[in-house]
Amino acid sequence: MSASPPHSPNRSGLLSDVEKIFGDERDLIASRLITEGGSKPLVIENLKVRRRRYTHDPVGYSASTNEPFQEAPFVSTPLDRYRKKVSIVGCGQVGLAVAFSILNKEICNSLVLVDVNGARLEGEVMDFQQASAFAKRCTVEGSTKYDVTRNSNLVIVTVGAKQRPGQSRLDLLELNAKIMKSIVGEILKYSPSAPICIVSNPCDVMTAVASKIAKDLPPGQIFGSGTVLDTGRFRQLIASSLNLDIRSVAGYVVGEHGDSSLAVWSSVQNGGVKLLPPGNEPGDLENAIHSEVVNAAGVVIAKKGYTNWAVGMACAEIAEVVLGDLRLVLPVSTCVRGYAGVAEDVFLSVPCVVGSKGVIRVFDLELTASETALFKKSASTVWDAQKEVWDRM
Repeated sequence: MSASPPHSPNRSGLLSDVEKIFGDERDLIASRLITEGGSKPLVIENLKVRRRRYTHDPVGYSASTNEPFQEAPFVSTPLDRYRKKVSIVGCGQVGLAVAFSILNKEICNSLVLVDVNGARLEGEVMDFQQASAFAKRCTVEGSTKYDVTRNSNLVIVTVGAKQRPGQSRLDLLELNAKIMKSIVGEILKYSPSAPICIVSNPCDVMTAVASKIAKDLPPGQIFGSGTVLDTGRFRQLIASSLNLDIRSVAGYVVGEHGDSSLAVWSSVQNGGVKLLPPGNEPGDLENAIHSEVVNAAGVVIAKKGYTNWAVGMACAEIAEVVLGDLRLVLPVSTCVRGYAGVAEDVFLSVPCVVGSKGVIRVFDLELTASETALFKKSASTVWDAQKEVWDRM
């Protein structure tokens, strides 16, 4: 007789069956982690209330009334990802690239597209439906209405107005903030528990706006795609330069998804060896690599008019992590109030543990003094733009 497929256990029903270590739900978490191959002493130490703090809970904006975040046991199974639904709001070049990348990853069985341009959307959906014949079973639907997104496991938002000639940055920001306001309520109406990944630019500000509009959601349920793509470009440049596979290079670009981002050179490792000797500051070579990362999108736009495939693949990676509850560390945009001395409700990218609920934990990077200063500068840059619309949300 074949075994039943794994499923998420009922927490209250299983607490009595596990070893009593803490006397609360952490016993269930510990039991699962140890069963899945974790070291019992390390698992117990990590679950203690008083332990070495290298991560913290996601932070809600200061005026929110969010409930404290409760970390769930890691009980996902790879089989779950094939019974998942992803909705993409906005079917421009980026939205379509996200859809194509997700379809090719074969990580869900339902893909939904929402856009205001019904005629064009109908054509795109038909094209995707025909393409799905060459992928594992996945239904593709489209609509101008949001009820089609009901019970999504992840919603990705790519919609946003483009800057017109003579239009100020503030005017564009206010317009996109209004668009975001009209979208978030509709998404949550049909999928109140779904993680929402904001890709719309300016990514960090739009993520902050969406979080404030949503008000009482748990911190981390709304997050931005942030510097996942920037970090990928960064690692790829280093790996290609050293003739290595990108998986051999560990490192992050954090801060704004934009010009004020910073490469955390103090923690970049290649094969476990720090690329920059401890105590050394990045020089012309390192600064040139980071500049190439920052300017990469501009170079592509100058040649083809827009960027879409790289960000599409980055979002598909995020989707795979969320749908599979993989608990992978990704540099996504989340509230960094209190991080490295930031005082405002700014959303920036830092390494986060991402799972089925969105951002689950936030890693506290050990930044050097110069990196801390650059991080604060990035926060100030984003806040200067965000504060223009923040109080009106």
